[in-house]
Amino acid sequence: MDLVKTGTNENNRCFIITPIGNAKSETREKADAIINTIIKPILNELDIEPVVPHESNEPGSITSEIINEIIDDKLVITNLTGLNPNVMYELAIRHSFAKPVVCIYEKGTILPFDIKEDRAIEYEDSIAGVSDLKERLKGMILTAIKQKAINNPVTRAKKKLIDHG
Repeated sequence: MDLVKTGTNENNRCFIITPIGNAKSETREKADAIINTIIKPILNELDIEPVVPHESNEPGSITSEIINEIIDDKLVITNLTGLNPNVMYELAIRHSFAKPVVCIYEKGTILPFDIKEDRAIEYEDSIAGVSDLKERLKGMILTAIKQKAINNPVTRAKKKLIDHG
């Protein structure tokens, strides 16, 4: 169901929302592995610039930089693995602006009620899982960037308010 039309002045960047964890932590190593071996190669192939917040060296407020990227970028890829509070907050911001987002999560993650009905790619942390994730992620990215309207929890709630207003 198409609910909210997307804007046309996005840049050609993809912001990656992911749990980061401390340097050398298992969370950071897994996040970087997904970003560097799967997400970046696909985005590079599609001529979309990946934006990884923990790789930025720009001075200033990291929070402002992150929020601007979430709002302005053509696409956002969100890794829901671990249901990190910052990840969930940043996803909600993107949803509020009714722009394309592709969500992924590691098998075993139990998605919250609010987002479990939305399409997301479940992946397995294995060699076979990497191959499957690459194929499915590329397809979903291509679909997401062509969307004329966005359907997410925020747009659905907004439509209900308008319909019953």
